[in-house]
Amino acid sequence: MTKGLSVTTTAKILNITPNYVYRLIREGQLVLSTEQPYLITSDSVKKRLMKLVPFLANDLAIRTDYQIRQYEIAA
Repeated sequence: MTKGLSVTTTAKILNITPNYVYRLIREGQLVLSTEQPYLITSDSVKKRLMKLVPFLANDLAIRTDYQIRQYEIAA
C-alpha cells in the first residue's frame, strides 16, 4: 500500500494553489508516490518546505516531518 499526500493537502501545507502543486510535480520539485490518484511523497513536501523556510531545517525538522506525515493517506 502506497502512502502520500493529496494535491489539496499539499497545497494547504505549502500555502499554494493546487495548480501550482501540479506545476511543481511537472518540474520535478515534488515527487509522486502514485499517479492514480495523485499522491505526493511527504519527503518531497518536507524538502520543498525546508527550501522555502531554511531555518526550519535545524530547529523543527523532526516535528515538521511528524506533522506532515499526519496528513498522509493510503492508496
